Amino acid sequence: MTREEFVAQCEHGAAQASALPVTSAVLRWTADQLKRGEPPWWKGIAKAWEKRRFTAWNEAWGLYLTALHYEALNDAKSPLVPYFPSCGGTAEADPSPGLTRFLSAPPASFLENLRVRERRSYVAARAALWISPALLFFQRKRGLPFYLVETNAGAGLNLAADVVIKQKDFDSELVAARIGLDSQPLDLLDLGHRRWLTAGVWPDNLQGIGELDFAIDVVQKRTKEEAAFLQLVPCAPPKAAAFLAKNVPADDPNVGLLLFNMGTTARMTDAEYAAYGQSVAALLKAWGDRGLWIEVENVRGETFSTTYQVRAHRIVDGALRSFVMASFDVGTAKHAYSEAAPTFLSVK
Repeated sequence: MTREEFVAQCEHGAAQASALPVTSAVLRWTADQLKRGEPPWWKGIAKAWEKRRFTAWNEAWGLYLTALHYEALNDAKSPLVPYFPSCGGTAEADPSPGLTRFLSAPPASFLENLRVRERRSYVAARAALWISPALLFFQRKRGLPFYLVETNAGAGLNLAADVVIKQKDFDSELVAARIGLDSQPLDLLDLGHRRWLTAGVWPDNLQGIGELDFAIDVVQKRTKEEAAFLQLVPCAPPKAAAFLAKNVPADDPNVGLLLFNMGTTARMTDAEYAAYGQSVAALLKAWGDRGLWIEVENVRGETFSTTYQVRAHRIVDGALRSFVMASFDVGTAKHAYSEAAPTFLSVK
């Protein structure tokens, strides 16, 4: 990640977050400081990232903001606290004094989080995007229970979207198991993990933080009633298909598999994505007409993309077939849905 690349991404991030005054101001200030030269704090960030590669345009600044937010949530004396509404700060205040003070001597934990951690964001409106394909593919066309598996699942909140907010016509009893695969699974009972989840929501997006807190409360209550409600497993995305092939048998004709990912394959290079797709295709062949792969990802190859696609993949006539079911642009609020999606999901 070069300084110039980070500047360009921060500027586009600020434009995307223009409705959030604190978030956009933080990104604008960061870009402005870096355009003037190389401030001392950039050396620490660059060193933390020297062994990392960011493919998605919003990955680096998203992690940067998350790490800043996490420090404010963790330390009531942080100079960022007065400027972050999530910590009781004032959204109208210019956060540059707090940023200047914080980055003049950033704590070791800030740089360590930049070095090793990944942002895990929860967006209530996106969390439920696996449900419609599941309803069409498993419930209406096949009447089939299914294993629900997410890669990069974090604490598994997306897996519980149908429980957090009841979905009309969807039968949650068809979900035979909810399995979250993540290189660094998050435990909702761990205060530090929960704060990392909160930090993944921008500090002036109080509605988003409220939706996250509500989802956590629902999932924690359900987990008390059913200990195995969510099953979280340490497993990085490239190894997901191999893990499932070994641990989730495909030989029961009375159960299916829905694998999904959100904001995951956008972080892969084209070569990595091709390899991942091949591994998932091999996995789905064992499931035949009972397997479905759903993606909610930015448009590949589109620079600074703010458009997400809901892509469905399944095995038809022995080969992996793909279809864009829907798309939505978070920048313009435009969305589109293909009326042919039900046909793609029902054909045998």
